[in-house]
Amino acid sequence: CSSCGDPTGGRVFQLSQTSHWKMAISLSSRVALFSCLISVALAVYGVDLSTSTSSSAFSCLRNEGFDFAVVRCWLSIGRADSACPYSVANAWAGGMAHVDIYIFPCSSCGDPAGQVQGVVNFARSHGIKFGMLWFDIEGPGDYWGRDQGANQNFIQAMFNEVKAMGVNAGVYTSRSQWEPIVGGWNGGAAAGFPLWYAHYDGSASFSDFSGFGGWDRPSIKQYAGTTYTCGAGVDKNWYP
Repeated sequence: CSSCGDPTGGRVFQLSQTSHWKMAISLSSRVALFSCLISVALAVYGVDLSTSTSSSAFSCLRNEGFDFAVVRCWLSIGRADSACPYSVANAWAGGMAHVDIYIFPCSSCGDPAGQVQGVVNFARSHGIKFGMLWFDIEGPGDYWGRDQGANQNFIQAMFNEVKAMGVNAGVYTSRSQWEPIVGGWNGGAAAGFPLWYAHYDGSASFSDFSGFGGWDRPSIKQYAGTTYTCGAGVDKNWYP
């Protein structure tokens, strides 16, 4: 009877508590899945390298899902890496969205400010387009002496110079490398430089990170050491 009202005949239909619970679980699962998919979609993968690399290799790497590259531009013997301009140009030509360079300082060569000037002026004079300059701080006992205070002063001088030159910079290291070289010094974090750390656990995640050197959280993780991908020897990196 459409004119009688109450089409339920006085019966009130309600969802049971079980139905509500199932719907809530379903919604929660969907939200979690959506958040996971967003996180995966936003994650960025990249490579770093220390050898001359062609544009075709970078194009292949780009197709493999790597979006950024960090190229060595200063050698541990205290001079510019002649392959840097070639590799950086090829990284851009191969479709990389971001390209940075790094300096492997020579502590035994002295003149820390001069080394920073050397790599930056080399990049500029060769028309190298880059976003950031990363300081590769590693190799205690091999590339650094045992005097942690002297090492701190050397690195601080490099930090001061890169800031004076107006170049964005960061630090590549790990606890096992940083602490034997400079102890508990927090000069990198105090300078406001982001941390790119290495831990070859094969996991694109910061879940393994434990703070050191004043850094409470990292910016990039190098999760795999030298691998051969697209015919190039690269380390693999990730950031969320």
